[in-house]
Amino acid sequence: MVRNIANQTYFCAQIYQEEKTMLKQKEELIEKLGVHIECKEQIAPLAARILATLILTGKKGISFESLVGELGASKSTIFTHLTMLQASQRITYFTKSGDRKKYFILTPDAMIKSMTEMIDRWNNERQIHQEVMEYKKEINKSITEDSDSKFELEFHKDYITFLEQASASVEKLKKKLTDKN
Repeated sequence: MVRNIANQTYFCAQIYQEEKTMLKQKEELIEKLGVHIECKEQIAPLAARILATLILTGKKGISFESLVGELGASKSTIFTHLTMLQASQRITYFTKSGDRKKYFILTPDAMIKSMTEMIDRWNNERQIHQEVMEYKKEINKSITEDSDSKFELEFHKDYITFLEQASASVEKLKKKLTDKN
């Protein structure tokens, strides 16, 4: 019996240590992902960390109180950022029957919206490079063949091809996600 209790105690300590390790890993990921989102989306650091927390929480959602506890920010600051993220349609919430809490999640089409924005940016960039390349082609026509002042167009061609291929790949992934939903 004493051996059984010792085994149970050891097992509980091992589980506690694993949970502690996973919690530390989650905190580090929230920070790392938060910094990435902050830079990419140009949003406040706390708003980015809220999004990172929701990404790592998944469909089960997370309550306001849990966000306050996990992120260590004031209730009013969390509330302000949640309101902003809801207004920008990046997050939503659901309630559970018999429970007065709101559980926050990413909007179901958040990834699809992000991909659409990425493709739009790439298309704009591709168009600009196309126009720059056309301009340089016209200038090159007026320059003699042996001149060192001719523009090199290879970079623009390669970059435009890259943007077209990247856009097509993201478009394909976006279609998969859309068809899944």
